[in-house]
Parts: sequence; C-alpha cells; structure tokens
Amino acid sequence: MRTKLKFIAAIAFAVLFGSNAFAQEWEQSYEWLFSDEEEFDLVKAHELSSGKIAVSTNHYYKCGWGDFYAPHPALKMFAADGTELAENLYFKPAYYGGHPHIIENKNGELYMMASYTPDHDYTSFNYFLNYDNPPDEGIYGLYKLDDQLNVVEAYEHHIKIDTSEYRDQQWEDVPLEQCGALVLVPPIVDDDKIVGAYVKTYSRYPTNPHGPDSLFAFRMDFEGNILDQKGFELPYMGSGGSCRHLLGRELLFKSENGYMFYCPFRFVDDGNLYHVIYLDHDLNLEKVRPYRKIEPLSQYDDIIQGIKVKRSRHNTTYFTVELASNNPAKATDYDVRLYELDDSIDGTEPYIPSLQYITRTSEDLDWPCDIELLDDNSLYFAYTLNMGFWSNLDSWMMIEHLSPDFDTISTLYFDHEGERIYSSATSILATNDGGLLLVYQSKNLDNTNQRWTTATKFPAEAFVGIDEAHDNGLKVAIAYPNPGRDVLNIRTGLKDARVEVYDISGKLICNQEITGSITSINTESWPSGIYVWKVIANGKEAESGKWIKH
Repeated sequence: MRTKLKFIAAIAFAVLFGSNAFAQEWEQSYEWLFSDEEEFDLVKAHELSSGKIAVSTNHYYKCGWGDFYAPHPALKMFAADGTELAENLYFKPAYYGGHPHIIENKNGELYMMASYTPDHDYTSFNYFLNYDNPPDEGIYGLYKLDDQLNVVEAYEHHIKIDTSEYRDQQWEDVPLEQCGALVLVPPIVDDDKIVGAYVKTYSRYPTNPHGPDSLFAFRMDFEGNILDQKGFELPYMGSGGSCRHLLGRELLFKSENGYMFYCPFRFVDDGNLYHVIYLDHDLNLEKVRPYRKIEPLSQYDDIIQGIKVKRSRHNTTYFTVELASNNPAKATDYDVRLYELDDSIDGTEPYIPSLQYITRTSEDLDWPCDIELLDDNSLYFAYTLNMGFWSNLDSWMMIEHLSPDFDTISTLYFDHEGERIYSSATSILATNDGGLLLVYQSKNLDNTNQRWTTATKFPAEAFVGIDEAHDNGLKVAIAYPNPGRDVLNIRTGLKDARVEVYDISGKLICNQEITGSITSINTESWPSGIYVWKVIANGKEAESGKWIKH
C-alpha cells in the first residue's frame, strides 16, 4: 500500500483572546488494489482528550472463496496535524463482528471494545476451522491500549450462542458470514462506566426463525467487570447478515429517562415496523415504540436502511436513513432523508412522530453518512449522492450545514482528487477546533481494481464562504449527469444566483435563474459536444465546470 499526507492551503491568523490562532487542512489517503491479499478501510474517527485522532478500521483478508473478505479490527492514530503516529492490527483466528469501538475513561486512558466468534479462519470455507462442529460461543472484550495502540490489558466475556450450518441446494457454496455471531453495538461512557449492548444471531435460514436472536444490554467498569446485564428476546426479522446494520452505527445513547436503542431490524409480528427500545437507568426494559417512514410513502414503504442517529440537546433525535424513493420504475433509486423525531418515552402516538424532515435525492442510489451537532445547535449533515453501484456513475460527497430548523446554511461538495473517481462518505467528526474530519472510500471507475481509503480534515474557515471553501478543495455547485443528454442539472445551495452555459466557441446559450437546490436546463436541442457552465452569485463567478453532451 502507498500513503500520502497532504497539507493544503494552510494558515489563517486571527487575534483571539490576545493570541494568534491558525488552522490547517490535512489528508491521509491510502491506496490499495482489489486484487491485493489484504487491505483496510478507515471507518470511524474519534477525537481524544489529548487532541489526537484515533480511527477505527476494518482490516480485510482475502478468503478462500472468490473475492469475499473476512474483517478484523485495526486502529490508526494521528496527531492533530494529521501525522500518522501508530497503527495496530488485532488479528485472532476468529470471525469478528466488525471494526473496534474506541472509548476513553475519565483519566484519558484509551480502550477499545470488539466482539468475535472463535475457531474461524479467513482461509477456510465459511471461515470455519471445523466446519462439521462449529463454535457455540461468542466473545466480547474490553482492551486497554498504550500510546502505540498495543493491548496492555484484556478483559473478555464468553457468551453462548446458537449456531447451525447454512446449507441447502440453492446456497450450498455461499460463505456464511454471520453464523453464530455476536455483534457489538458501539458503547457509550456514562458516569465513567461503559454502557453497551450486543445482539446474538443464529442462522437457520431459509427456515424460520432466523437472524437476530436477542438483545443484551450491559454496564461494565474499566476493569472489565460486568456490573449489570439484562437480556431481551425480541421478534426481529431478517437474516443474520442484517446485523451489519449495527456495525459502526451509534444507535445507543443516553436519554433523560435512561437509555434508548434505535433497533435497525424490523419486528416480524408488528407490521414489519422498526422500533426504539427504552431502558431505564438500571437497564430494565420500559417501553418499545415503533417508527416508520413519514408521508409521502412509496410502494417500497417497508425499506429503511443505513440508519444513523444523533441525540439533540433538547430531548429529540436527529435520524437519517436511506429509503426507497417514489419512483416505482427504478427499484435501485433510493433517497436520503434527515428527520427530527419526538421520541419521548411518554409519547402516546401509534408511531414516533416526526417534527420535521428533509429529502436529498439524485437520479440513482443515495446513501446517508453521518450527523454532527455543533455548539450553536446547528448540524453538519453528510451523505453521498448518485452512488451508482450498478452503473458506475460519478458520485458526490455532500457536507451540508443546517440550522436547527433544517434550513440550509451552506451546501458543499467534495470528491477524491482526479477524474472518474467514485467516492462514498463513511463518517464525519466535528473536531474541538471547529473543523470537520471526513472519512470516505473511493475507486477508479476506469480501473476498478484501484481503490483508496481516506481521512480528510477541513478547518473551520472552510465553511465560512465560497473562497474559503475553494481554498480547501470544496465546491459550491455541481453539474449532472455528466456526460448527459437532454437535461443538464445544476445543484447548489447558493441563493440569489444564476447559471450561465457557453458552447465551445464561447457563445452564451443559456442564462437561467436558480430558484431551488436543483435547476434543470432542457438541452434537447443542443448539439453534442463540450459546454462550460458557470454559477454566478453576488455578481461574480462562484463555480464553473465542463459538461459533455452525448
């Protein structure tokens, strides 16, 4: 693998409480090939009390079956300026439940939590070392780390799980990735105690019941002692593989009455709805409330996935999902929505009500990334548009700054350096200095063997204005589809602006006001060729680019 560290546009000075302040942007990008025998993906960044950035990582090995990989946990550590300080891979001959979860105690000591199923191996069929007698337990552990990310203390708990083979004529050769797995939900720290949850899964697919088996909530101290644990059998629906909806998702958080868990699985005996599970401070089950898509509904009204949640400071929840659009002619067309939910435990409505929501959509598949809450209660909302898994379309990673009322303050676009690069945002982190760290994955559309995993830090001033955004590699408008045919769409969050389009000779052929987030221009009568578009705001050019008509 090759790595690059890029410091861009760098230093702005200001007087702040009598001292000079500066900010700088950095990027760590790791290139790998899909044909490699191993690779890793950066997943979730955490800012530590020391100011360092720890990034949880999935490390993959090629298994003996096709191009499937088996994930193992790994961590990387960066200084505040982006310098890589340490990395560590926590390999065991086991099947893991995803990347590790990073936590700190009140003394600033670093820990990770991870879960795995023993007696698996990435080179063996179905990852089993002993396929005829698979393991019947899972393990979740707390691991104390030093400043080089080495494990210096380990506390592991062994949990019995139901495990069975996944074999019939139709699926005989498919690796069973979630057979007898124990999947850990990202934990939280409350009063210097760890509060977490895990799901046991079993696999008797295609016979029922199958998939998630039960939910367990626990409280643990930083010496690994279980102080309290409660289990709940819940009528989940879905295969064991659907437990991937848990990985890397912050679904458990503290509330005014105890704790809340946003379940990413449907309940089979309750209209296939999704639910919020309410626990009291002693982890007792108090209530279960359903949530669903808000009107307008499409014919795919049971599809909600990619769930990410963030608790507000006024006892509501910001909730983003990918859901099926209202385009029945294109089943791969999914949209992104951001909700604010009134999920009080005292609510009596049949479904958890939405206070407000917004929709973000393109011509193809769209995917939510993350939500970050700022000190002024505004939000950073990140998502990817036009993912185009099947059509290899260009994609756009979006960073939207929203008011508490979901009004757009700014909309910025970011992509990997170079043309014909497909990128997908994985997570964001609002840092204590006012900056934003974006983690994302990329591939070369003209050579899909070439991939990247990247963490990019934007300084606070990158979100102040158009010039500052450009200085940090961000755009304020995009044109799509590109190449296109009969319609040119300009997407921007700028107000009081217009779009101009010029042909190859420099002649102005279109001058149209921008009246919304998407401005569509009919290009049916235009000849094939290359055009230049410009967005004009406040009397000057704000963004421009080439557009190709086929």
